[in-house]
Amino acid sequence: MNLVKFLAFLVSKVCGPGVPLIVSCLILFGLLPAYGNQSPTVRVAIVVSKNIRPYLEAVEGFESGLADNADIKTRVFNLEKLDDRGRVELFRRPGVKEFALFVAVGPEAALSVWKGIGREGAPRIYFMVLNPEKVFGPKKRGCGISLNIPVQTQVEMIGRGFPSVRRLGLLYDPELNSDFFRKAAGAASFSGLTVVPLRVSSKKDIPSALKRQWKDMDALWFIPDRTVISESIVKYVIKEAFLRKVPVIGYNRFFYETGAALAFVFDYKELGQQCAKKALRILSGENCLDTPPLFHVWINEGVAGKLGLRPSDKYPPPIRIGP
Repeated sequence: MNLVKFLAFLVSKVCGPGVPLIVSCLILFGLLPAYGNQSPTVRVAIVVSKNIRPYLEAVEGFESGLADNADIKTRVFNLEKLDDRGRVELFRRPGVKEFALFVAVGPEAALSVWKGIGREGAPRIYFMVLNPEKVFGPKKRGCGISLNIPVQTQVEMIGRGFPSVRRLGLLYDPELNSDFFRKAAGAASFSGLTVVPLRVSSKKDIPSALKRQWKDMDALWFIPDRTVISESIVKYVIKEAFLRKVPVIGYNRFFYETGAALAFVFDYKELGQQCAKKALRILSGENCLDTPPLFHVWINEGVAGKLGLRPSDKYPPPIRIGP
C-alpha cells in the first residue's frame, strides 16, 4: 500500500466519514494548516524627514500600495521629533522587534537611515530625494527612487511637447549644475536641439544674463538650482519671457500655475505607490536598484496658445494638456 492510500485508510478509520471530523483529523495529522494560521508579520519602518504635505502624501501613497498585504505592518516616524538618543531607543534597544525594511522619505531621513538607524544589514530604500549622490556622497550609493528625471528623458519630452523649439536656454549656476548642462547638451544634440547656456553665479546676475540672450533662445528651461530659484525670480522671469513670446519650462506644479508653458510634475501619492511596489520586491528577496521616478508633463494650453505654439490634443503619455 502506497503512502497516499495508507493515509486515506488511516483517516477513514480514525475519523469516520463525517467531513468536519475528517478536516479536524487532517489538521491533527498536519496534512492541512490550522484554521486562522497566518504568515508572520513583516514590520516596515517609514522614516519621514519633515511633516510637510508632499512627504505626507508620499507616505499615504506608500501605505496604500501595501494595503493588499495584510501581513505587512508599517509604522511612521517623524525624524524631526527624534533626537539621537530617541533614535537609539526606538530602533536599537534590547528586546525591540526588528524591522524588516527601512523606508526613508526625503533627504534628511535618507541620510539618517543610511548612517545606521536600525539593525546592521537591514534592507533600506529611499524616495522623495533630489540628487541622492549629494546626500550619500560620491563614493556611496543608496537604493531607491530619486526625484531626478533622467536628463535625456527631459530633453525628449520638451522636443515632443514643443516640436518648434530648437534653441533651449538653460539658466543655471556652473558651480552647482555644470554636469547637468553637459548631459543636456549631449542629449539635445541627438534630438536636433541646441542647449544655450545662461550661466549665473548669483540671483543678481539673472536679469543681465537674460537680456543678453533672449534673442538666442526659443524656450527657457528652469532646473532645480538654489542660486537661480526663488518664488520672486520665477514669477519675474516667466513674466519677462511671456512679453518676449518665449515659453518657459519648469519642474513642478508651481511653475505650471505661475505661467510656464510646460512643466514636469510629480504626483506624490503615485511616487509612494511606486516605492511600495519596489519595497515588496525587496522584501521578496530581489536586489534593490535605483529607479527613475514616475512623472507627468503638463502643457499649459492657454499660455502655449498665446505664445503661438499650438498645443496638440494627441500627446503621447506622459505628456498631456494640464488641468
